[in-house]
Amino acid sequence: MANVLHRLFVQHPREVEETYLEHAGAASRYGWRLLKASLAAYTHALIPGLCKTAASDCVREMAGELNGRAVTAREERMRQAGVWDPGL
Repeated sequence: MANVLHRLFVQHPREVEETYLEHAGAASRYGWRLLKASLAAYTHALIPGLCKTAASDCVREMAGELNGRAVTAREERMRQAGVWDPGL
């Protein structure tokens, strides 16, 4: 049971070099931004002249940020597995 809790609450935040609280904050900010993008998309669906690019702009911006976090997490998993080579 302790191993499962460790995996759920500690392992992933460490992969992206954050504490649990830092990770919770980052994930919450992404959630709010996605909610804002969703509301913009629904507004655009109802009134096509409004929020023409707001949702796609938000998603594009977040994709760049999340890609950087994914690279960090992948490199950390490789380091932990003993297969990370900074020269590659």
